[in-house]
Amino acid sequence: MFQFMTSTRIIFGEGALQSSLSVFNQFGYSVLLVSGQNMDRARPVIEYLKAQNMRYQHVAIAGEPNITMVEETALVGRKFKPDMVVAIGGGSVLDMGKALAAIIPNQGDVYDYVEVVGRSVPIKTKPLPFIAIPTTASSGAEVTKNAVLRSGQDQVKVSLRSPEMLADVAIVDPTLTYGTDRLTSGRGAMDTFTHLMEAYVCGDPNPLTDMVCEEGLRRLNRSLFAACLEDDYKARSDLSFAAMLGGMAITNAKLGAAHGLASALGGKLDAPHSVITARLAPHVMRENVVAAESQGRKDLLSRYQKMAAILSDDPKAAIEVGITWVENVLNRLELPQLRDFGVCATSFDTVVDDALKSVAIKGNPIPLTKERLMFILKQVCDCRGECETSSASVGLAESQLIHSSRPRVTTNTSKLNN
Repeated sequence: MFQFMTSTRIIFGEGALQSSLSVFNQFGYSVLLVSGQNMDRARPVIEYLKAQNMRYQHVAIAGEPNITMVEETALVGRKFKPDMVVAIGGGSVLDMGKALAAIIPNQGDVYDYVEVVGRSVPIKTKPLPFIAIPTTASSGAEVTKNAVLRSGQDQVKVSLRSPEMLADVAIVDPTLTYGTDRLTSGRGAMDTFTHLMEAYVCGDPNPLTDMVCEEGLRRLNRSLFAACLEDDYKARSDLSFAAMLGGMAITNAKLGAAHGLASALGGKLDAPHSVITARLAPHVMRENVVAAESQGRKDLLSRYQKMAAILSDDPKAAIEVGITWVENVLNRLELPQLRDFGVCATSFDTVVDDALKSVAIKGNPIPLTKERLMFILKQVCDCRGECETSSASVGLAESQLIHSSRPRVTTNTSKLNN
C-alpha cells in the first residue's frame, strides 16, 4: 500500500511559460511575485501582470532563504493581501515562495510550523494558491511539499512541510534554463542526482517512485554533460524533466544520510545545499553498501547495482561503478570541495548530533551509527581521521544572513486603491 502526490497541475515543455501565463487569472488579480535578484527570466511574468493591469508586489531575494527572512516578508505580504503567490527562479526562490504562501494566511511565526527546531504544528489555514516556475534544473521544488529554510539561531537547515504546500500549478519551461552557467548547472544536476539516488535506495520506496527514479537517472545520465558543459537544448529539456522527477520522488519516498548530514552542515557552512549533498553522496553510498553487505541486505545491494547499471549503461556493472560515476561527474563538473567552505573547522560531534535529529536521515535504508557518520565527514574533509575538529562553528549568524540577503520588495501601485 502506498500513496503518491504531486502538484495539482504540471505544464511542461519548451515555451510553456508564454503559453500558460493566463492561468494566473484563475486565482484572482493580486499577485505576490517572488524572484531572484536577476530578474531577466521573470520579465515575461512582470510584463504579463502589467499588461493585464494586475496588482502585484515583487520580492527579490538573494541566496537561500532563512526563517527570519520569511517572517519579515510575510508581514509585508499580509498587508498587501495577495490572491496568490507566484515564484520564478531557482530552488531557493521556489522555497521562499512556497513558505510565504503557507505562512501569510496562518497565525503565529515560522517556528510554530517548522520541523526539528520548531513546534511542528500542522498548518491550519490552507496556503494561498501557489504557482511555481523553475528557472534551473535542480531541486524539483516545483513539485515538492516542503520549503527548506535556514535557522540561523540553531545553525541547521529545516523544513516547513505540508501536503497543502504542493503547488497549484507548476510551469516547467526548459527554455528558462538555457544559458545557465556551468557551476549553477552542475550544482543543480547533482542536486537532482542526490534526490533520485536517495529516494531509490531509501527505507520506504514504492513501485511508482522506483519507476520515477529509474527514468530520472536515465535522463540525467544521458543529458548531464551535454546540458551543463555544452548548453545543448535537448539535453536541457531532459535535465529539467529529471529534476522534476527527483522532486516527485522525494515527495513520495524518503531521503537518507546525505541529506541528513547536509541539513546539519547547511546551517554551519556558507555553502550551497546542492554542493553539500553532492559531495557527501559517494561517501554515504559506500557506507550504506558496506552496512548492507555486513547485514546481508541483498535487496538494498540489488538497488545499488541497478543504479550502477543505469548510470554506466552496463547491465552487469558492479556497485562500485555507480559510486565511481558520481565521483567522476563531481570532478568533471568541478564542483567545489567542502573543505573549501571550512568543513574541517566544524565540530563533527555537533554536526552528527544535529543530523541524527533530522527527518531526512530517518529515511536512510540502514541506520548508520554516530561513528560511521563521523567517518563520512572525515572522508569529505579528506583528513583521513587525522584532523582535529574544533568546536568553533564557521556558520553565519542569523543577523549576518539577514543583512546579506534581505529581500528587496517593490509594489506595483497601479491598482492599490481599487
